[in-house]
Amino acid sequence: MASQIIGERRCFSFTWYIENFSFYWQNRGEEISAPVFIADTIERTKWKLSLHPEGDLIEKNDSMSFYLRREEDSKGPTDITIFFEISFLAADGSVLKSSGIHQYSFARGEGGGFPEILKKELFRSQKQQFLPEDILTARCRMWKKFGQIIEERQYFARTRIGIEWRSFVWRVPRFSICGKSTLNIKSVLNDEPVMTLNILATTTELQVILKDESLKSSIFHFQLLDSSGNKVEFLKQKIIFSEHQDYFFYLFSISKEKLMENKSLYLPNDILTLHCECSFTAGIVSDEMEKIFQGCPSLMQEENLACDDLDSKNTSLDLTKILQEDLESLYKENLLCDTKLKTKTRTFSAHKNILSARSPVFKAMFTHDMRERNSECVNIEDLDDDTVQRMLQYLYTATVPDLDWDSACNLYTAADKYEILSLKSKCSFFLKDNLSPDNACDLLILSDMHQDEDLKSRTEEFILNDEEIFDTKEWKLFMKTNVQLAADLMYLKLKK
Repeated sequence: MASQIIGERRCFSFTWYIENFSFYWQNRGEEISAPVFIADTIERTKWKLSLHPEGDLIEKNDSMSFYLRREEDSKGPTDITIFFEISFLAADGSVLKSSGIHQYSFARGEGGGFPEILKKELFRSQKQQFLPEDILTARCRMWKKFGQIIEERQYFARTRIGIEWRSFVWRVPRFSICGKSTLNIKSVLNDEPVMTLNILATTTELQVILKDESLKSSIFHFQLLDSSGNKVEFLKQKIIFSEHQDYFFYLFSISKEKLMENKSLYLPNDILTLHCECSFTAGIVSDEMEKIFQGCPSLMQEENLACDDLDSKNTSLDLTKILQEDLESLYKENLLCDTKLKTKTRTFSAHKNILSARSPVFKAMFTHDMRERNSECVNIEDLDDDTVQRMLQYLYTATVPDLDWDSACNLYTAADKYEILSLKSKCSFFLKDNLSPDNACDLLILSDMHQDEDLKSRTEEFILNDEEIFDTKEWKLFMKTNVQLAADLMYLKLKK
């Protein structure tokens, strides 16, 4: 029977929300389980969904795994054959990724599913779609193989990972001669320390000492505040705590040497100032069935996928869209412009306040004693017209339509120059997703030029996993013009 025909039949549907999903602590082979449910329209059989965020132990790949298991004490026949589908859903209930409809025979105590249902790279590149408000939504639909389900059933369950969140400014005086600065993070539940944080000034490292063994994971986001109050990325790290390890070390993105070389910018009065956000979890705090709908048509199912506040979320999305359209209109109609960006062949009108709000570099230009502050024009002759136009559209609307490889590379360079971190990240994701043997060498050069270790390591991994690249003309030319990069890559190849 064709999947399309099966999908049009009445089904049993189980939708599962996992709140604060970013804080999962499971390693490879470990699972998060949904509340057990009874499919009363399928012989009253008993089931459980299990998600492996880091994949299972069977398949060694960078994918999530998802399984449906029939419980040992399930009612119904010894073996039951069903059709089932597991999907990841967006906030509006649309399907982002589906396993497709598959047939499987389940004995009591046995499960079946998909060890590679979702590539982690896709999940990371579309994180905003998969994790609106950090909630992962998964749905399992089930159909009888023999006979029809007379009445629709829709179950909704929620698992919430409890988190505590801290935001603070951490100042380290006399940084040039300071050995260590210490801070304790306490739980509001009992006012007891859960972690001790040490900044090791000599090596510019963060040391995390676990004090509460019940902690499962933590996410740190540290930004350096420069002399103008601008934020510079310093460390963003997730820690999954291990029961065999109490100490963790993470290197900051800016070395002490670079900090000292730029003391007037990064260390005014020899004080290192960090804006810190720290969140942590001790595990799941609630795991329950939320709603059950009986006899609802399939359209109703789609309408009820999201939480009760879906209308307010849609309203928020509509208002965001209106704001984007208004700002785009302001840009396109050149209303009240007070500055211009000038390339070699074209001039673009813009607004200093918009540019300053979106880019620390433009903010510095227009607020410090630079020539741009009193000038009506900013010369950017190193960028072409198309790149400047795309960059401005992103600054006004946060959108970059119709990206291709060349425009993404050029935009990445512009975003790095003007410290537009969200645009740089968006371009980086596009480039990673569109790597090919023809462009990998060029991307390796680009990532090395901009000292982007994440993009560089991803490109190196791609080249090492596709050895045909080493037989191409592009690689031979690359070896001649980029000797050190080629040597480093061959060293990695020998170590592999």
